[in-house]
Amino acid sequence: MNALMLPLWKATEAGDPEILPENLPAELRDLIDGGWRTGPAGALLLDGCYGDGSGWRSDWQAADIAQHELAVNDVGIPCGDLPEEREAFLRGAVARSREFADAALRAANGLPAADTLVAIVSVGVDDDFLTHGATVKFATERGGFPETYAELDRFRFEAMAVLDAHEDRARP
Repeated sequence: MNALMLPLWKATEAGDPEILPENLPAELRDLIDGGWRTGPAGALLLDGCYGDGSGWRSDWQAADIAQHELAVNDVGIPCGDLPEEREAFLRGAVARSREFADAALRAANGLPAADTLVAIVSVGVDDDFLTHGATVKFATERGGFPETYAELDRFRFEAMAVLDAHEDRARP
């Protein structure tokens, strides 16, 4: 995780009873409950994000599979109900993103390539944090996994973390 995420992550480690899987917004619970599917070229895709698959091109290959997984598995985290005070909002956005990412990673257990699945958590921390909000993207670390996420401290306006599917926790 980057330096911007570290204090927010630590603030959510104790766990917030308001941010349990059953207390996540309905649209996030629906994505988790909808589960994952193995798509073209062995991609891991959140079923609720993939839809009918009409956007998936048949010429996409395993060599760039992670890029396509990121494009499909891009989830905006609803934050409109969080307090507007900066620190409370950011802690809530991180806690909600973290709980969703953990639950979605657990839901993928047992699928082919699930052991390479990661969640990329991004929470905007600039002056426009209320508009920027939070996103969680999922991809497998194979086939062109973007180097963009190799050095998270280069992100200056986003608190960033990459959660590993093996341990459901952020990497140092």
